[in-house]
Parts: sequence; structure tokens; C-alpha cells
Amino acid sequence: MTHRVKKLLVDLASDPVDVADRIRVKLLLARLRLVNRVSRRPVTGRGLAAVNLTSFGHRIDSVYYAVESIAAGAVKPRRLILWLDDEKTLAQLPAQLVRLQARGLEILPCPDYGPHKKQYPYALTEAQLPLVAADDDVLYPRVWLAELLSAAARHPGDVCGQRAHTIVFEGDAVAPYSRWARASSTESSFRRLCTGVSGIYYPLALLNALRLEGEAFQQSAPRADDLWVHAVAVRHGIRARQVGQHQAEYPAIPGTQRGTLYRQNVADGGNDTQWAASVGLAEIARMRRDDPQDFGPLPGVGTVAVDGG
Repeated sequence: MTHRVKKLLVDLASDPVDVADRIRVKLLLARLRLVNRVSRRPVTGRGLAAVNLTSFGHRIDSVYYAVESIAAGAVKPRRLILWLDDEKTLAQLPAQLVRLQARGLEILPCPDYGPHKKQYPYALTEAQLPLVAADDDVLYPRVWLAELLSAAARHPGDVCGQRAHTIVFEGDAVAPYSRWARASSTESSFRRLCTGVSGIYYPLALLNALRLEGEAFQQSAPRADDLWVHAVAVRHGIRARQVGQHQAEYPAIPGTQRGTLYRQNVADGGNDTQWAASVGLAEIARMRRDDPQDFGPLPGVGTVAVDGG
């Protein structure tokens, strides 16, 4: 009996569900590799949104899995865009991305805005399609985009996410990020913050607000795009909601979890620092009230971000 077989038997005995999940992911990856090699089908369709991704470093070699999973959806986006800041990569794309380009994937250059590449470069284009932000390290199910667009059609002014948190207050102050709660309803709220890993729909009004606020995120929240985008949304009177009653979690592409922002942002408290720099007293008061009749930009909101306070 080989070492690999012995290890598989041990794993099956200790956690058969995990082994089954890993096998399913490997089979899905194999299918997506085959599709990438032989398919000529367009990656875009009639879905009323542009889907944006970005990638960097070693993940550029595997981002095509995420793109192929989106292209295999029941609904395909009107545009599918991969934003890259690496000039060398742009000059010599991996073969998998070249094949996707031929099927309609747009690969566009942008400055190094970090995780904000998923939203800000597209917002600058003043495009007429709402945006759905996706991640480069996730395998998306067939109904993923259809569910997001269906929720957006019912609630066209809201941010809609497959995964969200509820911002928790301790007295009049916002609790540390580590104590924010998993969202467990589909109600819209200024306290609902959508997180990007499972996909987020941004209405045109929010894209306009992001463009107006400019590059202030580079000082306030350079590594926390979800927090910055939510702060902008609250400032401009835009609520968020979760698509389902519970957070959606999708399988990660193996090997992509090196170099993630989790340690910096969550474990080491980076989210709290960046959140404090992104919101002011007026935004905190608006979230605390969470008044359903509260609409529109906060007083004094113009073309630059409100200072944290």
C-alpha cells in the first residue's frame, strides 16, 4: 500500500466529508481545465452587470479557474473584466488567459490600487452597467450571479452580497471588527456590510460615489476595500443586504490562500484601524439610528471623503 493511499484512508476515517469536498474540488478543477483548453463559447452573456476581478503574484496562474466558473454560470455577465497592474504579466499573459481573452474576457491595465482594483478602475470608466465584484481565489456555483442579479432587480438601489456581516454597536461606539456578527437576514441596513469573497453587486449610484470620493482609500483603507466601499455607501445613503438568510461560502482554489490579507486585516487588527480612518461621527450616527426613512448623502459630502473622527 502506497503512502498516498494510506494517507487517504486515514483522512477518510477522520473526516470523510472533508475528503469528499476535496475530491469534488479536484474534479471541478479538472473539468474547468478541459473547458479552458477546448471551449470556444463566449464568457459573456445577457446578465445586466459587469463582473470584475483582479489578481496578483502567484494567483495570476490560477485566476482562470475563477473566470471559467463564472463563465459556466446559468447567467453570464454582459462584461467580464480582469484588472491587472503588472506590466510584465500584461505583456506576456498565461496561455489560459489568452484563450479566455479570445472568448470575450477583457484584461485591462490599471495602477496598483491593491484590492480596490475590483471596484475603483471600473468606477472611473463611468460605465453604464452595475458592477459585481468577484474574487480570484474562489470557484463560483452556477446560480451565483443569477441570485445576485435577482436580488438587485428586487432592490435596485441596494448593495447586494452573497456574504455579509452586521456591524455591532457597544453603546454609541462601533465594536471591534472581530465582534461583528454574521448576517442572518435579507433585510437592508446601514449596519449590513457585504464582504467580497462571495461576490457583491454595486448599483450605479455607489459607483458614482466611489468615483467622486477619489483615491482617499489609499490613505484610509489601502488593504480593506470592503470597509471603504461600505463607508462610502453609508455616507451617500446607500444600504446593503445579504441575498440569503445565511452567508454563502464557496470553495477556494487550492494554493491561493498564501499571501491573503486575513492576518493583517483581521488577526492583527488592521480592519479596525482602516475602518476608523474611513468613517466619521456622522456615518457612525447614521448606522446607529439605521432609520429606514434616512436617504441621500450626508450634509457636506462632496467630491472628497469625510475625515475620520
